[in-house]
Amino acid sequence: MQTVVGIIGITGRMGQVLSEEITKREMLKLGSSYSKELAESSTLATVFKENDVVVDFSNAALVPEIITAALNDPKPLIICTTGWDQTLLMPQIDQLAQKVPVILATNTSIGAAIQRYIVKVVAKALGEDFDIDLHESHHRFKVDSPSGTATTLLEDIVSAKADAFNKQYSPYQVGDGAREADKIGVSVTRAGSIVGEHEVTFTSLEEQISIKHTAFDRALFAKGALKCVEWLSQGQKPGRYTIFDVLNLH
Repeated sequence: MQTVVGIIGITGRMGQVLSEEITKREMLKLGSSYSKELAESSTLATVFKENDVVVDFSNAALVPEIITAALNDPKPLIICTTGWDQTLLMPQIDQLAQKVPVILATNTSIGAAIQRYIVKVVAKALGEDFDIDLHESHHRFKVDSPSGTATTLLEDIVSAKADAFNKQYSPYQVGDGAREADKIGVSVTRAGSIVGEHEVTFTSLEEQISIKHTAFDRALFAKGALKCVEWLSQGQKPGRYTIFDVLNLH
């Protein structure tokens, strides 16, 4: 039996790649989808009514409307959009997660998930002798800065340091004065057609450890999103999940 998948943001870069990948899978079928350009012929309500699973690759401004539509007709949802207000919207997402499984995936790349996992391990293992820096690069059209993936990496590092050393680390913009203790340097590049690159370095006076992930093709994000779809199709219980749950990285 095929799983019918609806895409929010289907006319965007990732929406187009994802729809193409769906056509290659026998067990998946592209269903009613939505984008701002198709608003006259489709609605968010229709997407949730007519699909088994919904994948969001739209924009941050649309996420509140998506969650409202999902609450009216709950279906398993994967939110891949970044830059939305988690403080404001998380209560509604948790309300939705009581009814259906919801995956929050700032980056659906399998390699990026492995990077996050390794970064957390290293952050817990290395003490204050190591300075921490994060640099990310994306194409010139990306709006949010730092990227959602970079923000998630920063949250992982802060959480790991708090758990391991009971210390509160915080990010700072590289180039803004000398480095202070317990800070994570952050720098950003927006140029050309760079798909995505994230590098975290741990540097002491004697050595450096670099953990880097580079994306060459947007298809990898679509394939990761479909891995999430397939995982949800196995009958997951209602709840809020991440890519770590999909890959069993705990």
